[in-house]
Amino acid sequence: MSRMETTPSFESMLAQLTLEEKISLLSGHQFNATPGVPRLGIPPIKVADSINGIRPSDPSNDQTTTCFPSTTCLASTWDVELLGRLGEQLAHQAKLKSAQVVLGPTINIHRDPRGGRNFECFSEDTLLSGQLAGAIVNGIQKHGVGACPKHFVCNDSETLRHSYNVAESPHGRTLREIYLAAWQHLLRVSDPVAIMLAYNKVDGSFCSENKTLVTDILRKTWGYQGATISDWFAVHSTVEPIRAGLDLEMPFPINRGPKLLEAVRRGLVTEQELDARVTNMLRLRDRTKLSHQDNPERSELSEEANNLAYELASSGIVLLKNDGDVLPLDPLQTPKIAVIGEFATNPPMTGGGSASCKPQYSQNPVALLQSAFTAANPTSQVHHVPGVRTNAIIPIAPTSLLTSSGQPGATISYYNPNSTIPIHTTTLPTPHISMLGPPYNPPSLSPTTSHLTLTTTLTPLTTGTHTLAVRHTGALTLTLNSTPLLSAPQPDITTSDYLFHPALYESRLPLPLTASTPYLIHLHMSSRTALMPNGEPTPYGLTLCLEEESNPTAAIDSAVLTAFEADVALVFAGRNEQHESEGFDMDDIRLPGKQEEMIRAVARVAKKTVVVLYCGNPVDVEGWVDEVDGVVCAHFPGQEGGRAVVDVLMGGRSPGGRLATTWRRGVERSGSFGWFPAQKGEVVRYGEGVGVGYRRGDREGVRWGFGFGLGYTEFWHGELEVEVVEGMLRCVVRVGNKGGREGAEVVQVYVVPEREGREVWRPERELKGFTKVKLGAGESKKVEMEMDLKMACSYWDEKKRCWRMEKGTYWVQVGDQTKSFAVAAAAEWNHL
Repeated sequence: MSRMETTPSFESMLAQLTLEEKISLLSGHQFNATPGVPRLGIPPIKVADSINGIRPSDPSNDQTTTCFPSTTCLASTWDVELLGRLGEQLAHQAKLKSAQVVLGPTINIHRDPRGGRNFECFSEDTLLSGQLAGAIVNGIQKHGVGACPKHFVCNDSETLRHSYNVAESPHGRTLREIYLAAWQHLLRVSDPVAIMLAYNKVDGSFCSENKTLVTDILRKTWGYQGATISDWFAVHSTVEPIRAGLDLEMPFPINRGPKLLEAVRRGLVTEQELDARVTNMLRLRDRTKLSHQDNPERSELSEEANNLAYELASSGIVLLKNDGDVLPLDPLQTPKIAVIGEFATNPPMTGGGSASCKPQYSQNPVALLQSAFTAANPTSQVHHVPGVRTNAIIPIAPTSLLTSSGQPGATISYYNPNSTIPIHTTTLPTPHISMLGPPYNPPSLSPTTSHLTLTTTLTPLTTGTHTLAVRHTGALTLTLNSTPLLSAPQPDITTSDYLFHPALYESRLPLPLTASTPYLIHLHMSSRTALMPNGEPTPYGLTLCLEEESNPTAAIDSAVLTAFEADVALVFAGRNEQHESEGFDMDDIRLPGKQEEMIRAVARVAKKTVVVLYCGNPVDVEGWVDEVDGVVCAHFPGQEGGRAVVDVLMGGRSPGGRLATTWRRGVERSGSFGWFPAQKGEVVRYGEGVGVGYRRGDREGVRWGFGFGLGYTEFWHGELEVEVVEGMLRCVVRVGNKGGREGAEVVQVYVVPEREGREVWRPERELKGFTKVKLGAGESKKVEMEMDLKMACSYWDEKKRCWRMEKGTYWVQVGDQTKSFAVAAAAEWNHL
């Protein structure tokens, strides 16, 4: 018998805990960790973001990690087996960071294409989201690490996310068939050790204290027995979250700790209620025993992990347009290639926020294209021009242009109140400080009554009207050569804004500067006038930024000239983490900057034009798509994305991705348009009801539909067979590859309800099953899928508050085939 089998369970130690020890287990004590009970050998729990790359536990630590593609790219693989392998690799990566729980996957629904955090969610569809997320959860937990899917529930917007109220009943069709259904699908196929509750309110009650959601639905109806944890700083009271079923408050005991101890002593929280919460936290430790080590955190370059990152990226890339078979590129037929765009040399790998990470390396698509073209045709030519700029914020001023006290960089001095003598002075190579305290550095710095100065000499490389900018958390003054030029008040920002939305506290100053001329810059910033509310850490940050003048017209002219002389123009465009991020939503979904203008100008002169898009959300392509020959959606493809994109462009890999979210002809065509994001009064209404994504049925407003994706080969489907056997819907179809190269087909099973005589509106079709089939040239396979008949055919009955399956005729759609089947008896049910 192993030592692990003889070790008592942590759950069995409940009776040995003191009241104070029990309470300590129900809150974090570090930003990404909970305390343990050393007296009894109960270990702490360390959590880590995210499934796109396991980050270090200290938010200020810039340690690298393997960077996998963003979640929308993962969803576009439609590959349960592949995502299970990702989960297993994430477990290994979590152990490298000494973490016991991975915070993810995120399964909130792509309700609106402006959602800032959509890139780290899967899809607009509930089944696809839940089953793919479940595959990752199972892979993570196969090796003793826990997974914590998030955010339960309705956290589909970042605007006012800490406070908005989703004014919908948990017993209504919209929540049950869309937002809660994704969680049902997840819990049908996996059993995560924890679930994170959302910031927002639902039906007037914060999710962290929403008894209907947590106790009645999640625990009683669905039978979930794992732990529930709050999002960071998302607990607003002491008693209600305990009674609702919230186990762990993160990251600190703001509404627990002494407050909870007092509530127990006053009888506001019973010992039984407390023990229920503690039991779940002890059980979580039992389920993660294989990962309870506390080794130094490290990053490990791994061929296995890198190959998996490549497989995920290349399997998720979606070919959206390929007129005239412009792709794959052939160096012998099209030897002169123009590559245009900043992202061709510095491609985005992730979106912003807690799902971002610092990759171990970056790949340069231009260099990879040049190498591949030269290998195939030594006389080929690949020329690159950067095109127009895409940044949403001003870059940090480069060290190479700054000097202070004879050193590269800037000198920063910190002062406490009523003192002209600095408590600390330092010269930093990068003019950037960022503290989220306490503790602050220097430790004696007061967060609300201190100030600092930054001094440096800037020597620009070029002459022009440059943009000098400062990102600052307190009131600011800037002088240039002793002349005051900028004064800005303390910005009205939250801690979340500070972390994720730097544009909100960036003050800009257009300034004519002369090349090679030194300019003395002096910044003075006061601390914030008060601590942040709700116990959130108070930021203390200052960054000097510079962008030398650029001429977008000249940049476009250069792109046009390069494209005119080439056989094919490749335009790398899209968005990056400055545009799609946790913490804010987008205003629209068009390409930022002058990218649309550049694409149109290139397409007018190029023989052939292909656009490679980096994005987590759909892009409004209507202003230019009809003028180009090819469009490839690369998503945010991770650290192996450069190689994956180039291999797809050149045919080394056939694009196997299918869209997990509908791309519409403009944001105004979305069902949520007019209802998104949260408006004044902090109310969110799901005015589109269950008509989310393809369920809306608005085909005229769709550019590329859910499940769409082209390839470099074609597939055929044999006769579809459908039967109902013992409560299961069974579908059989033979799929064949009739092309000359291998590829992958996604078999998508949709169920269509009978529309005549229905009591309620139903979507014209809903995804109820899928599988991915990889086929060589000329190969065929028989595909069989089974799904629970009630799950496939039911809708939520708001009056009876249960799922309802009506008898009658239904149809199955697979590709271009449709087959009817009969439901002989009606049924009502309400379980997982």
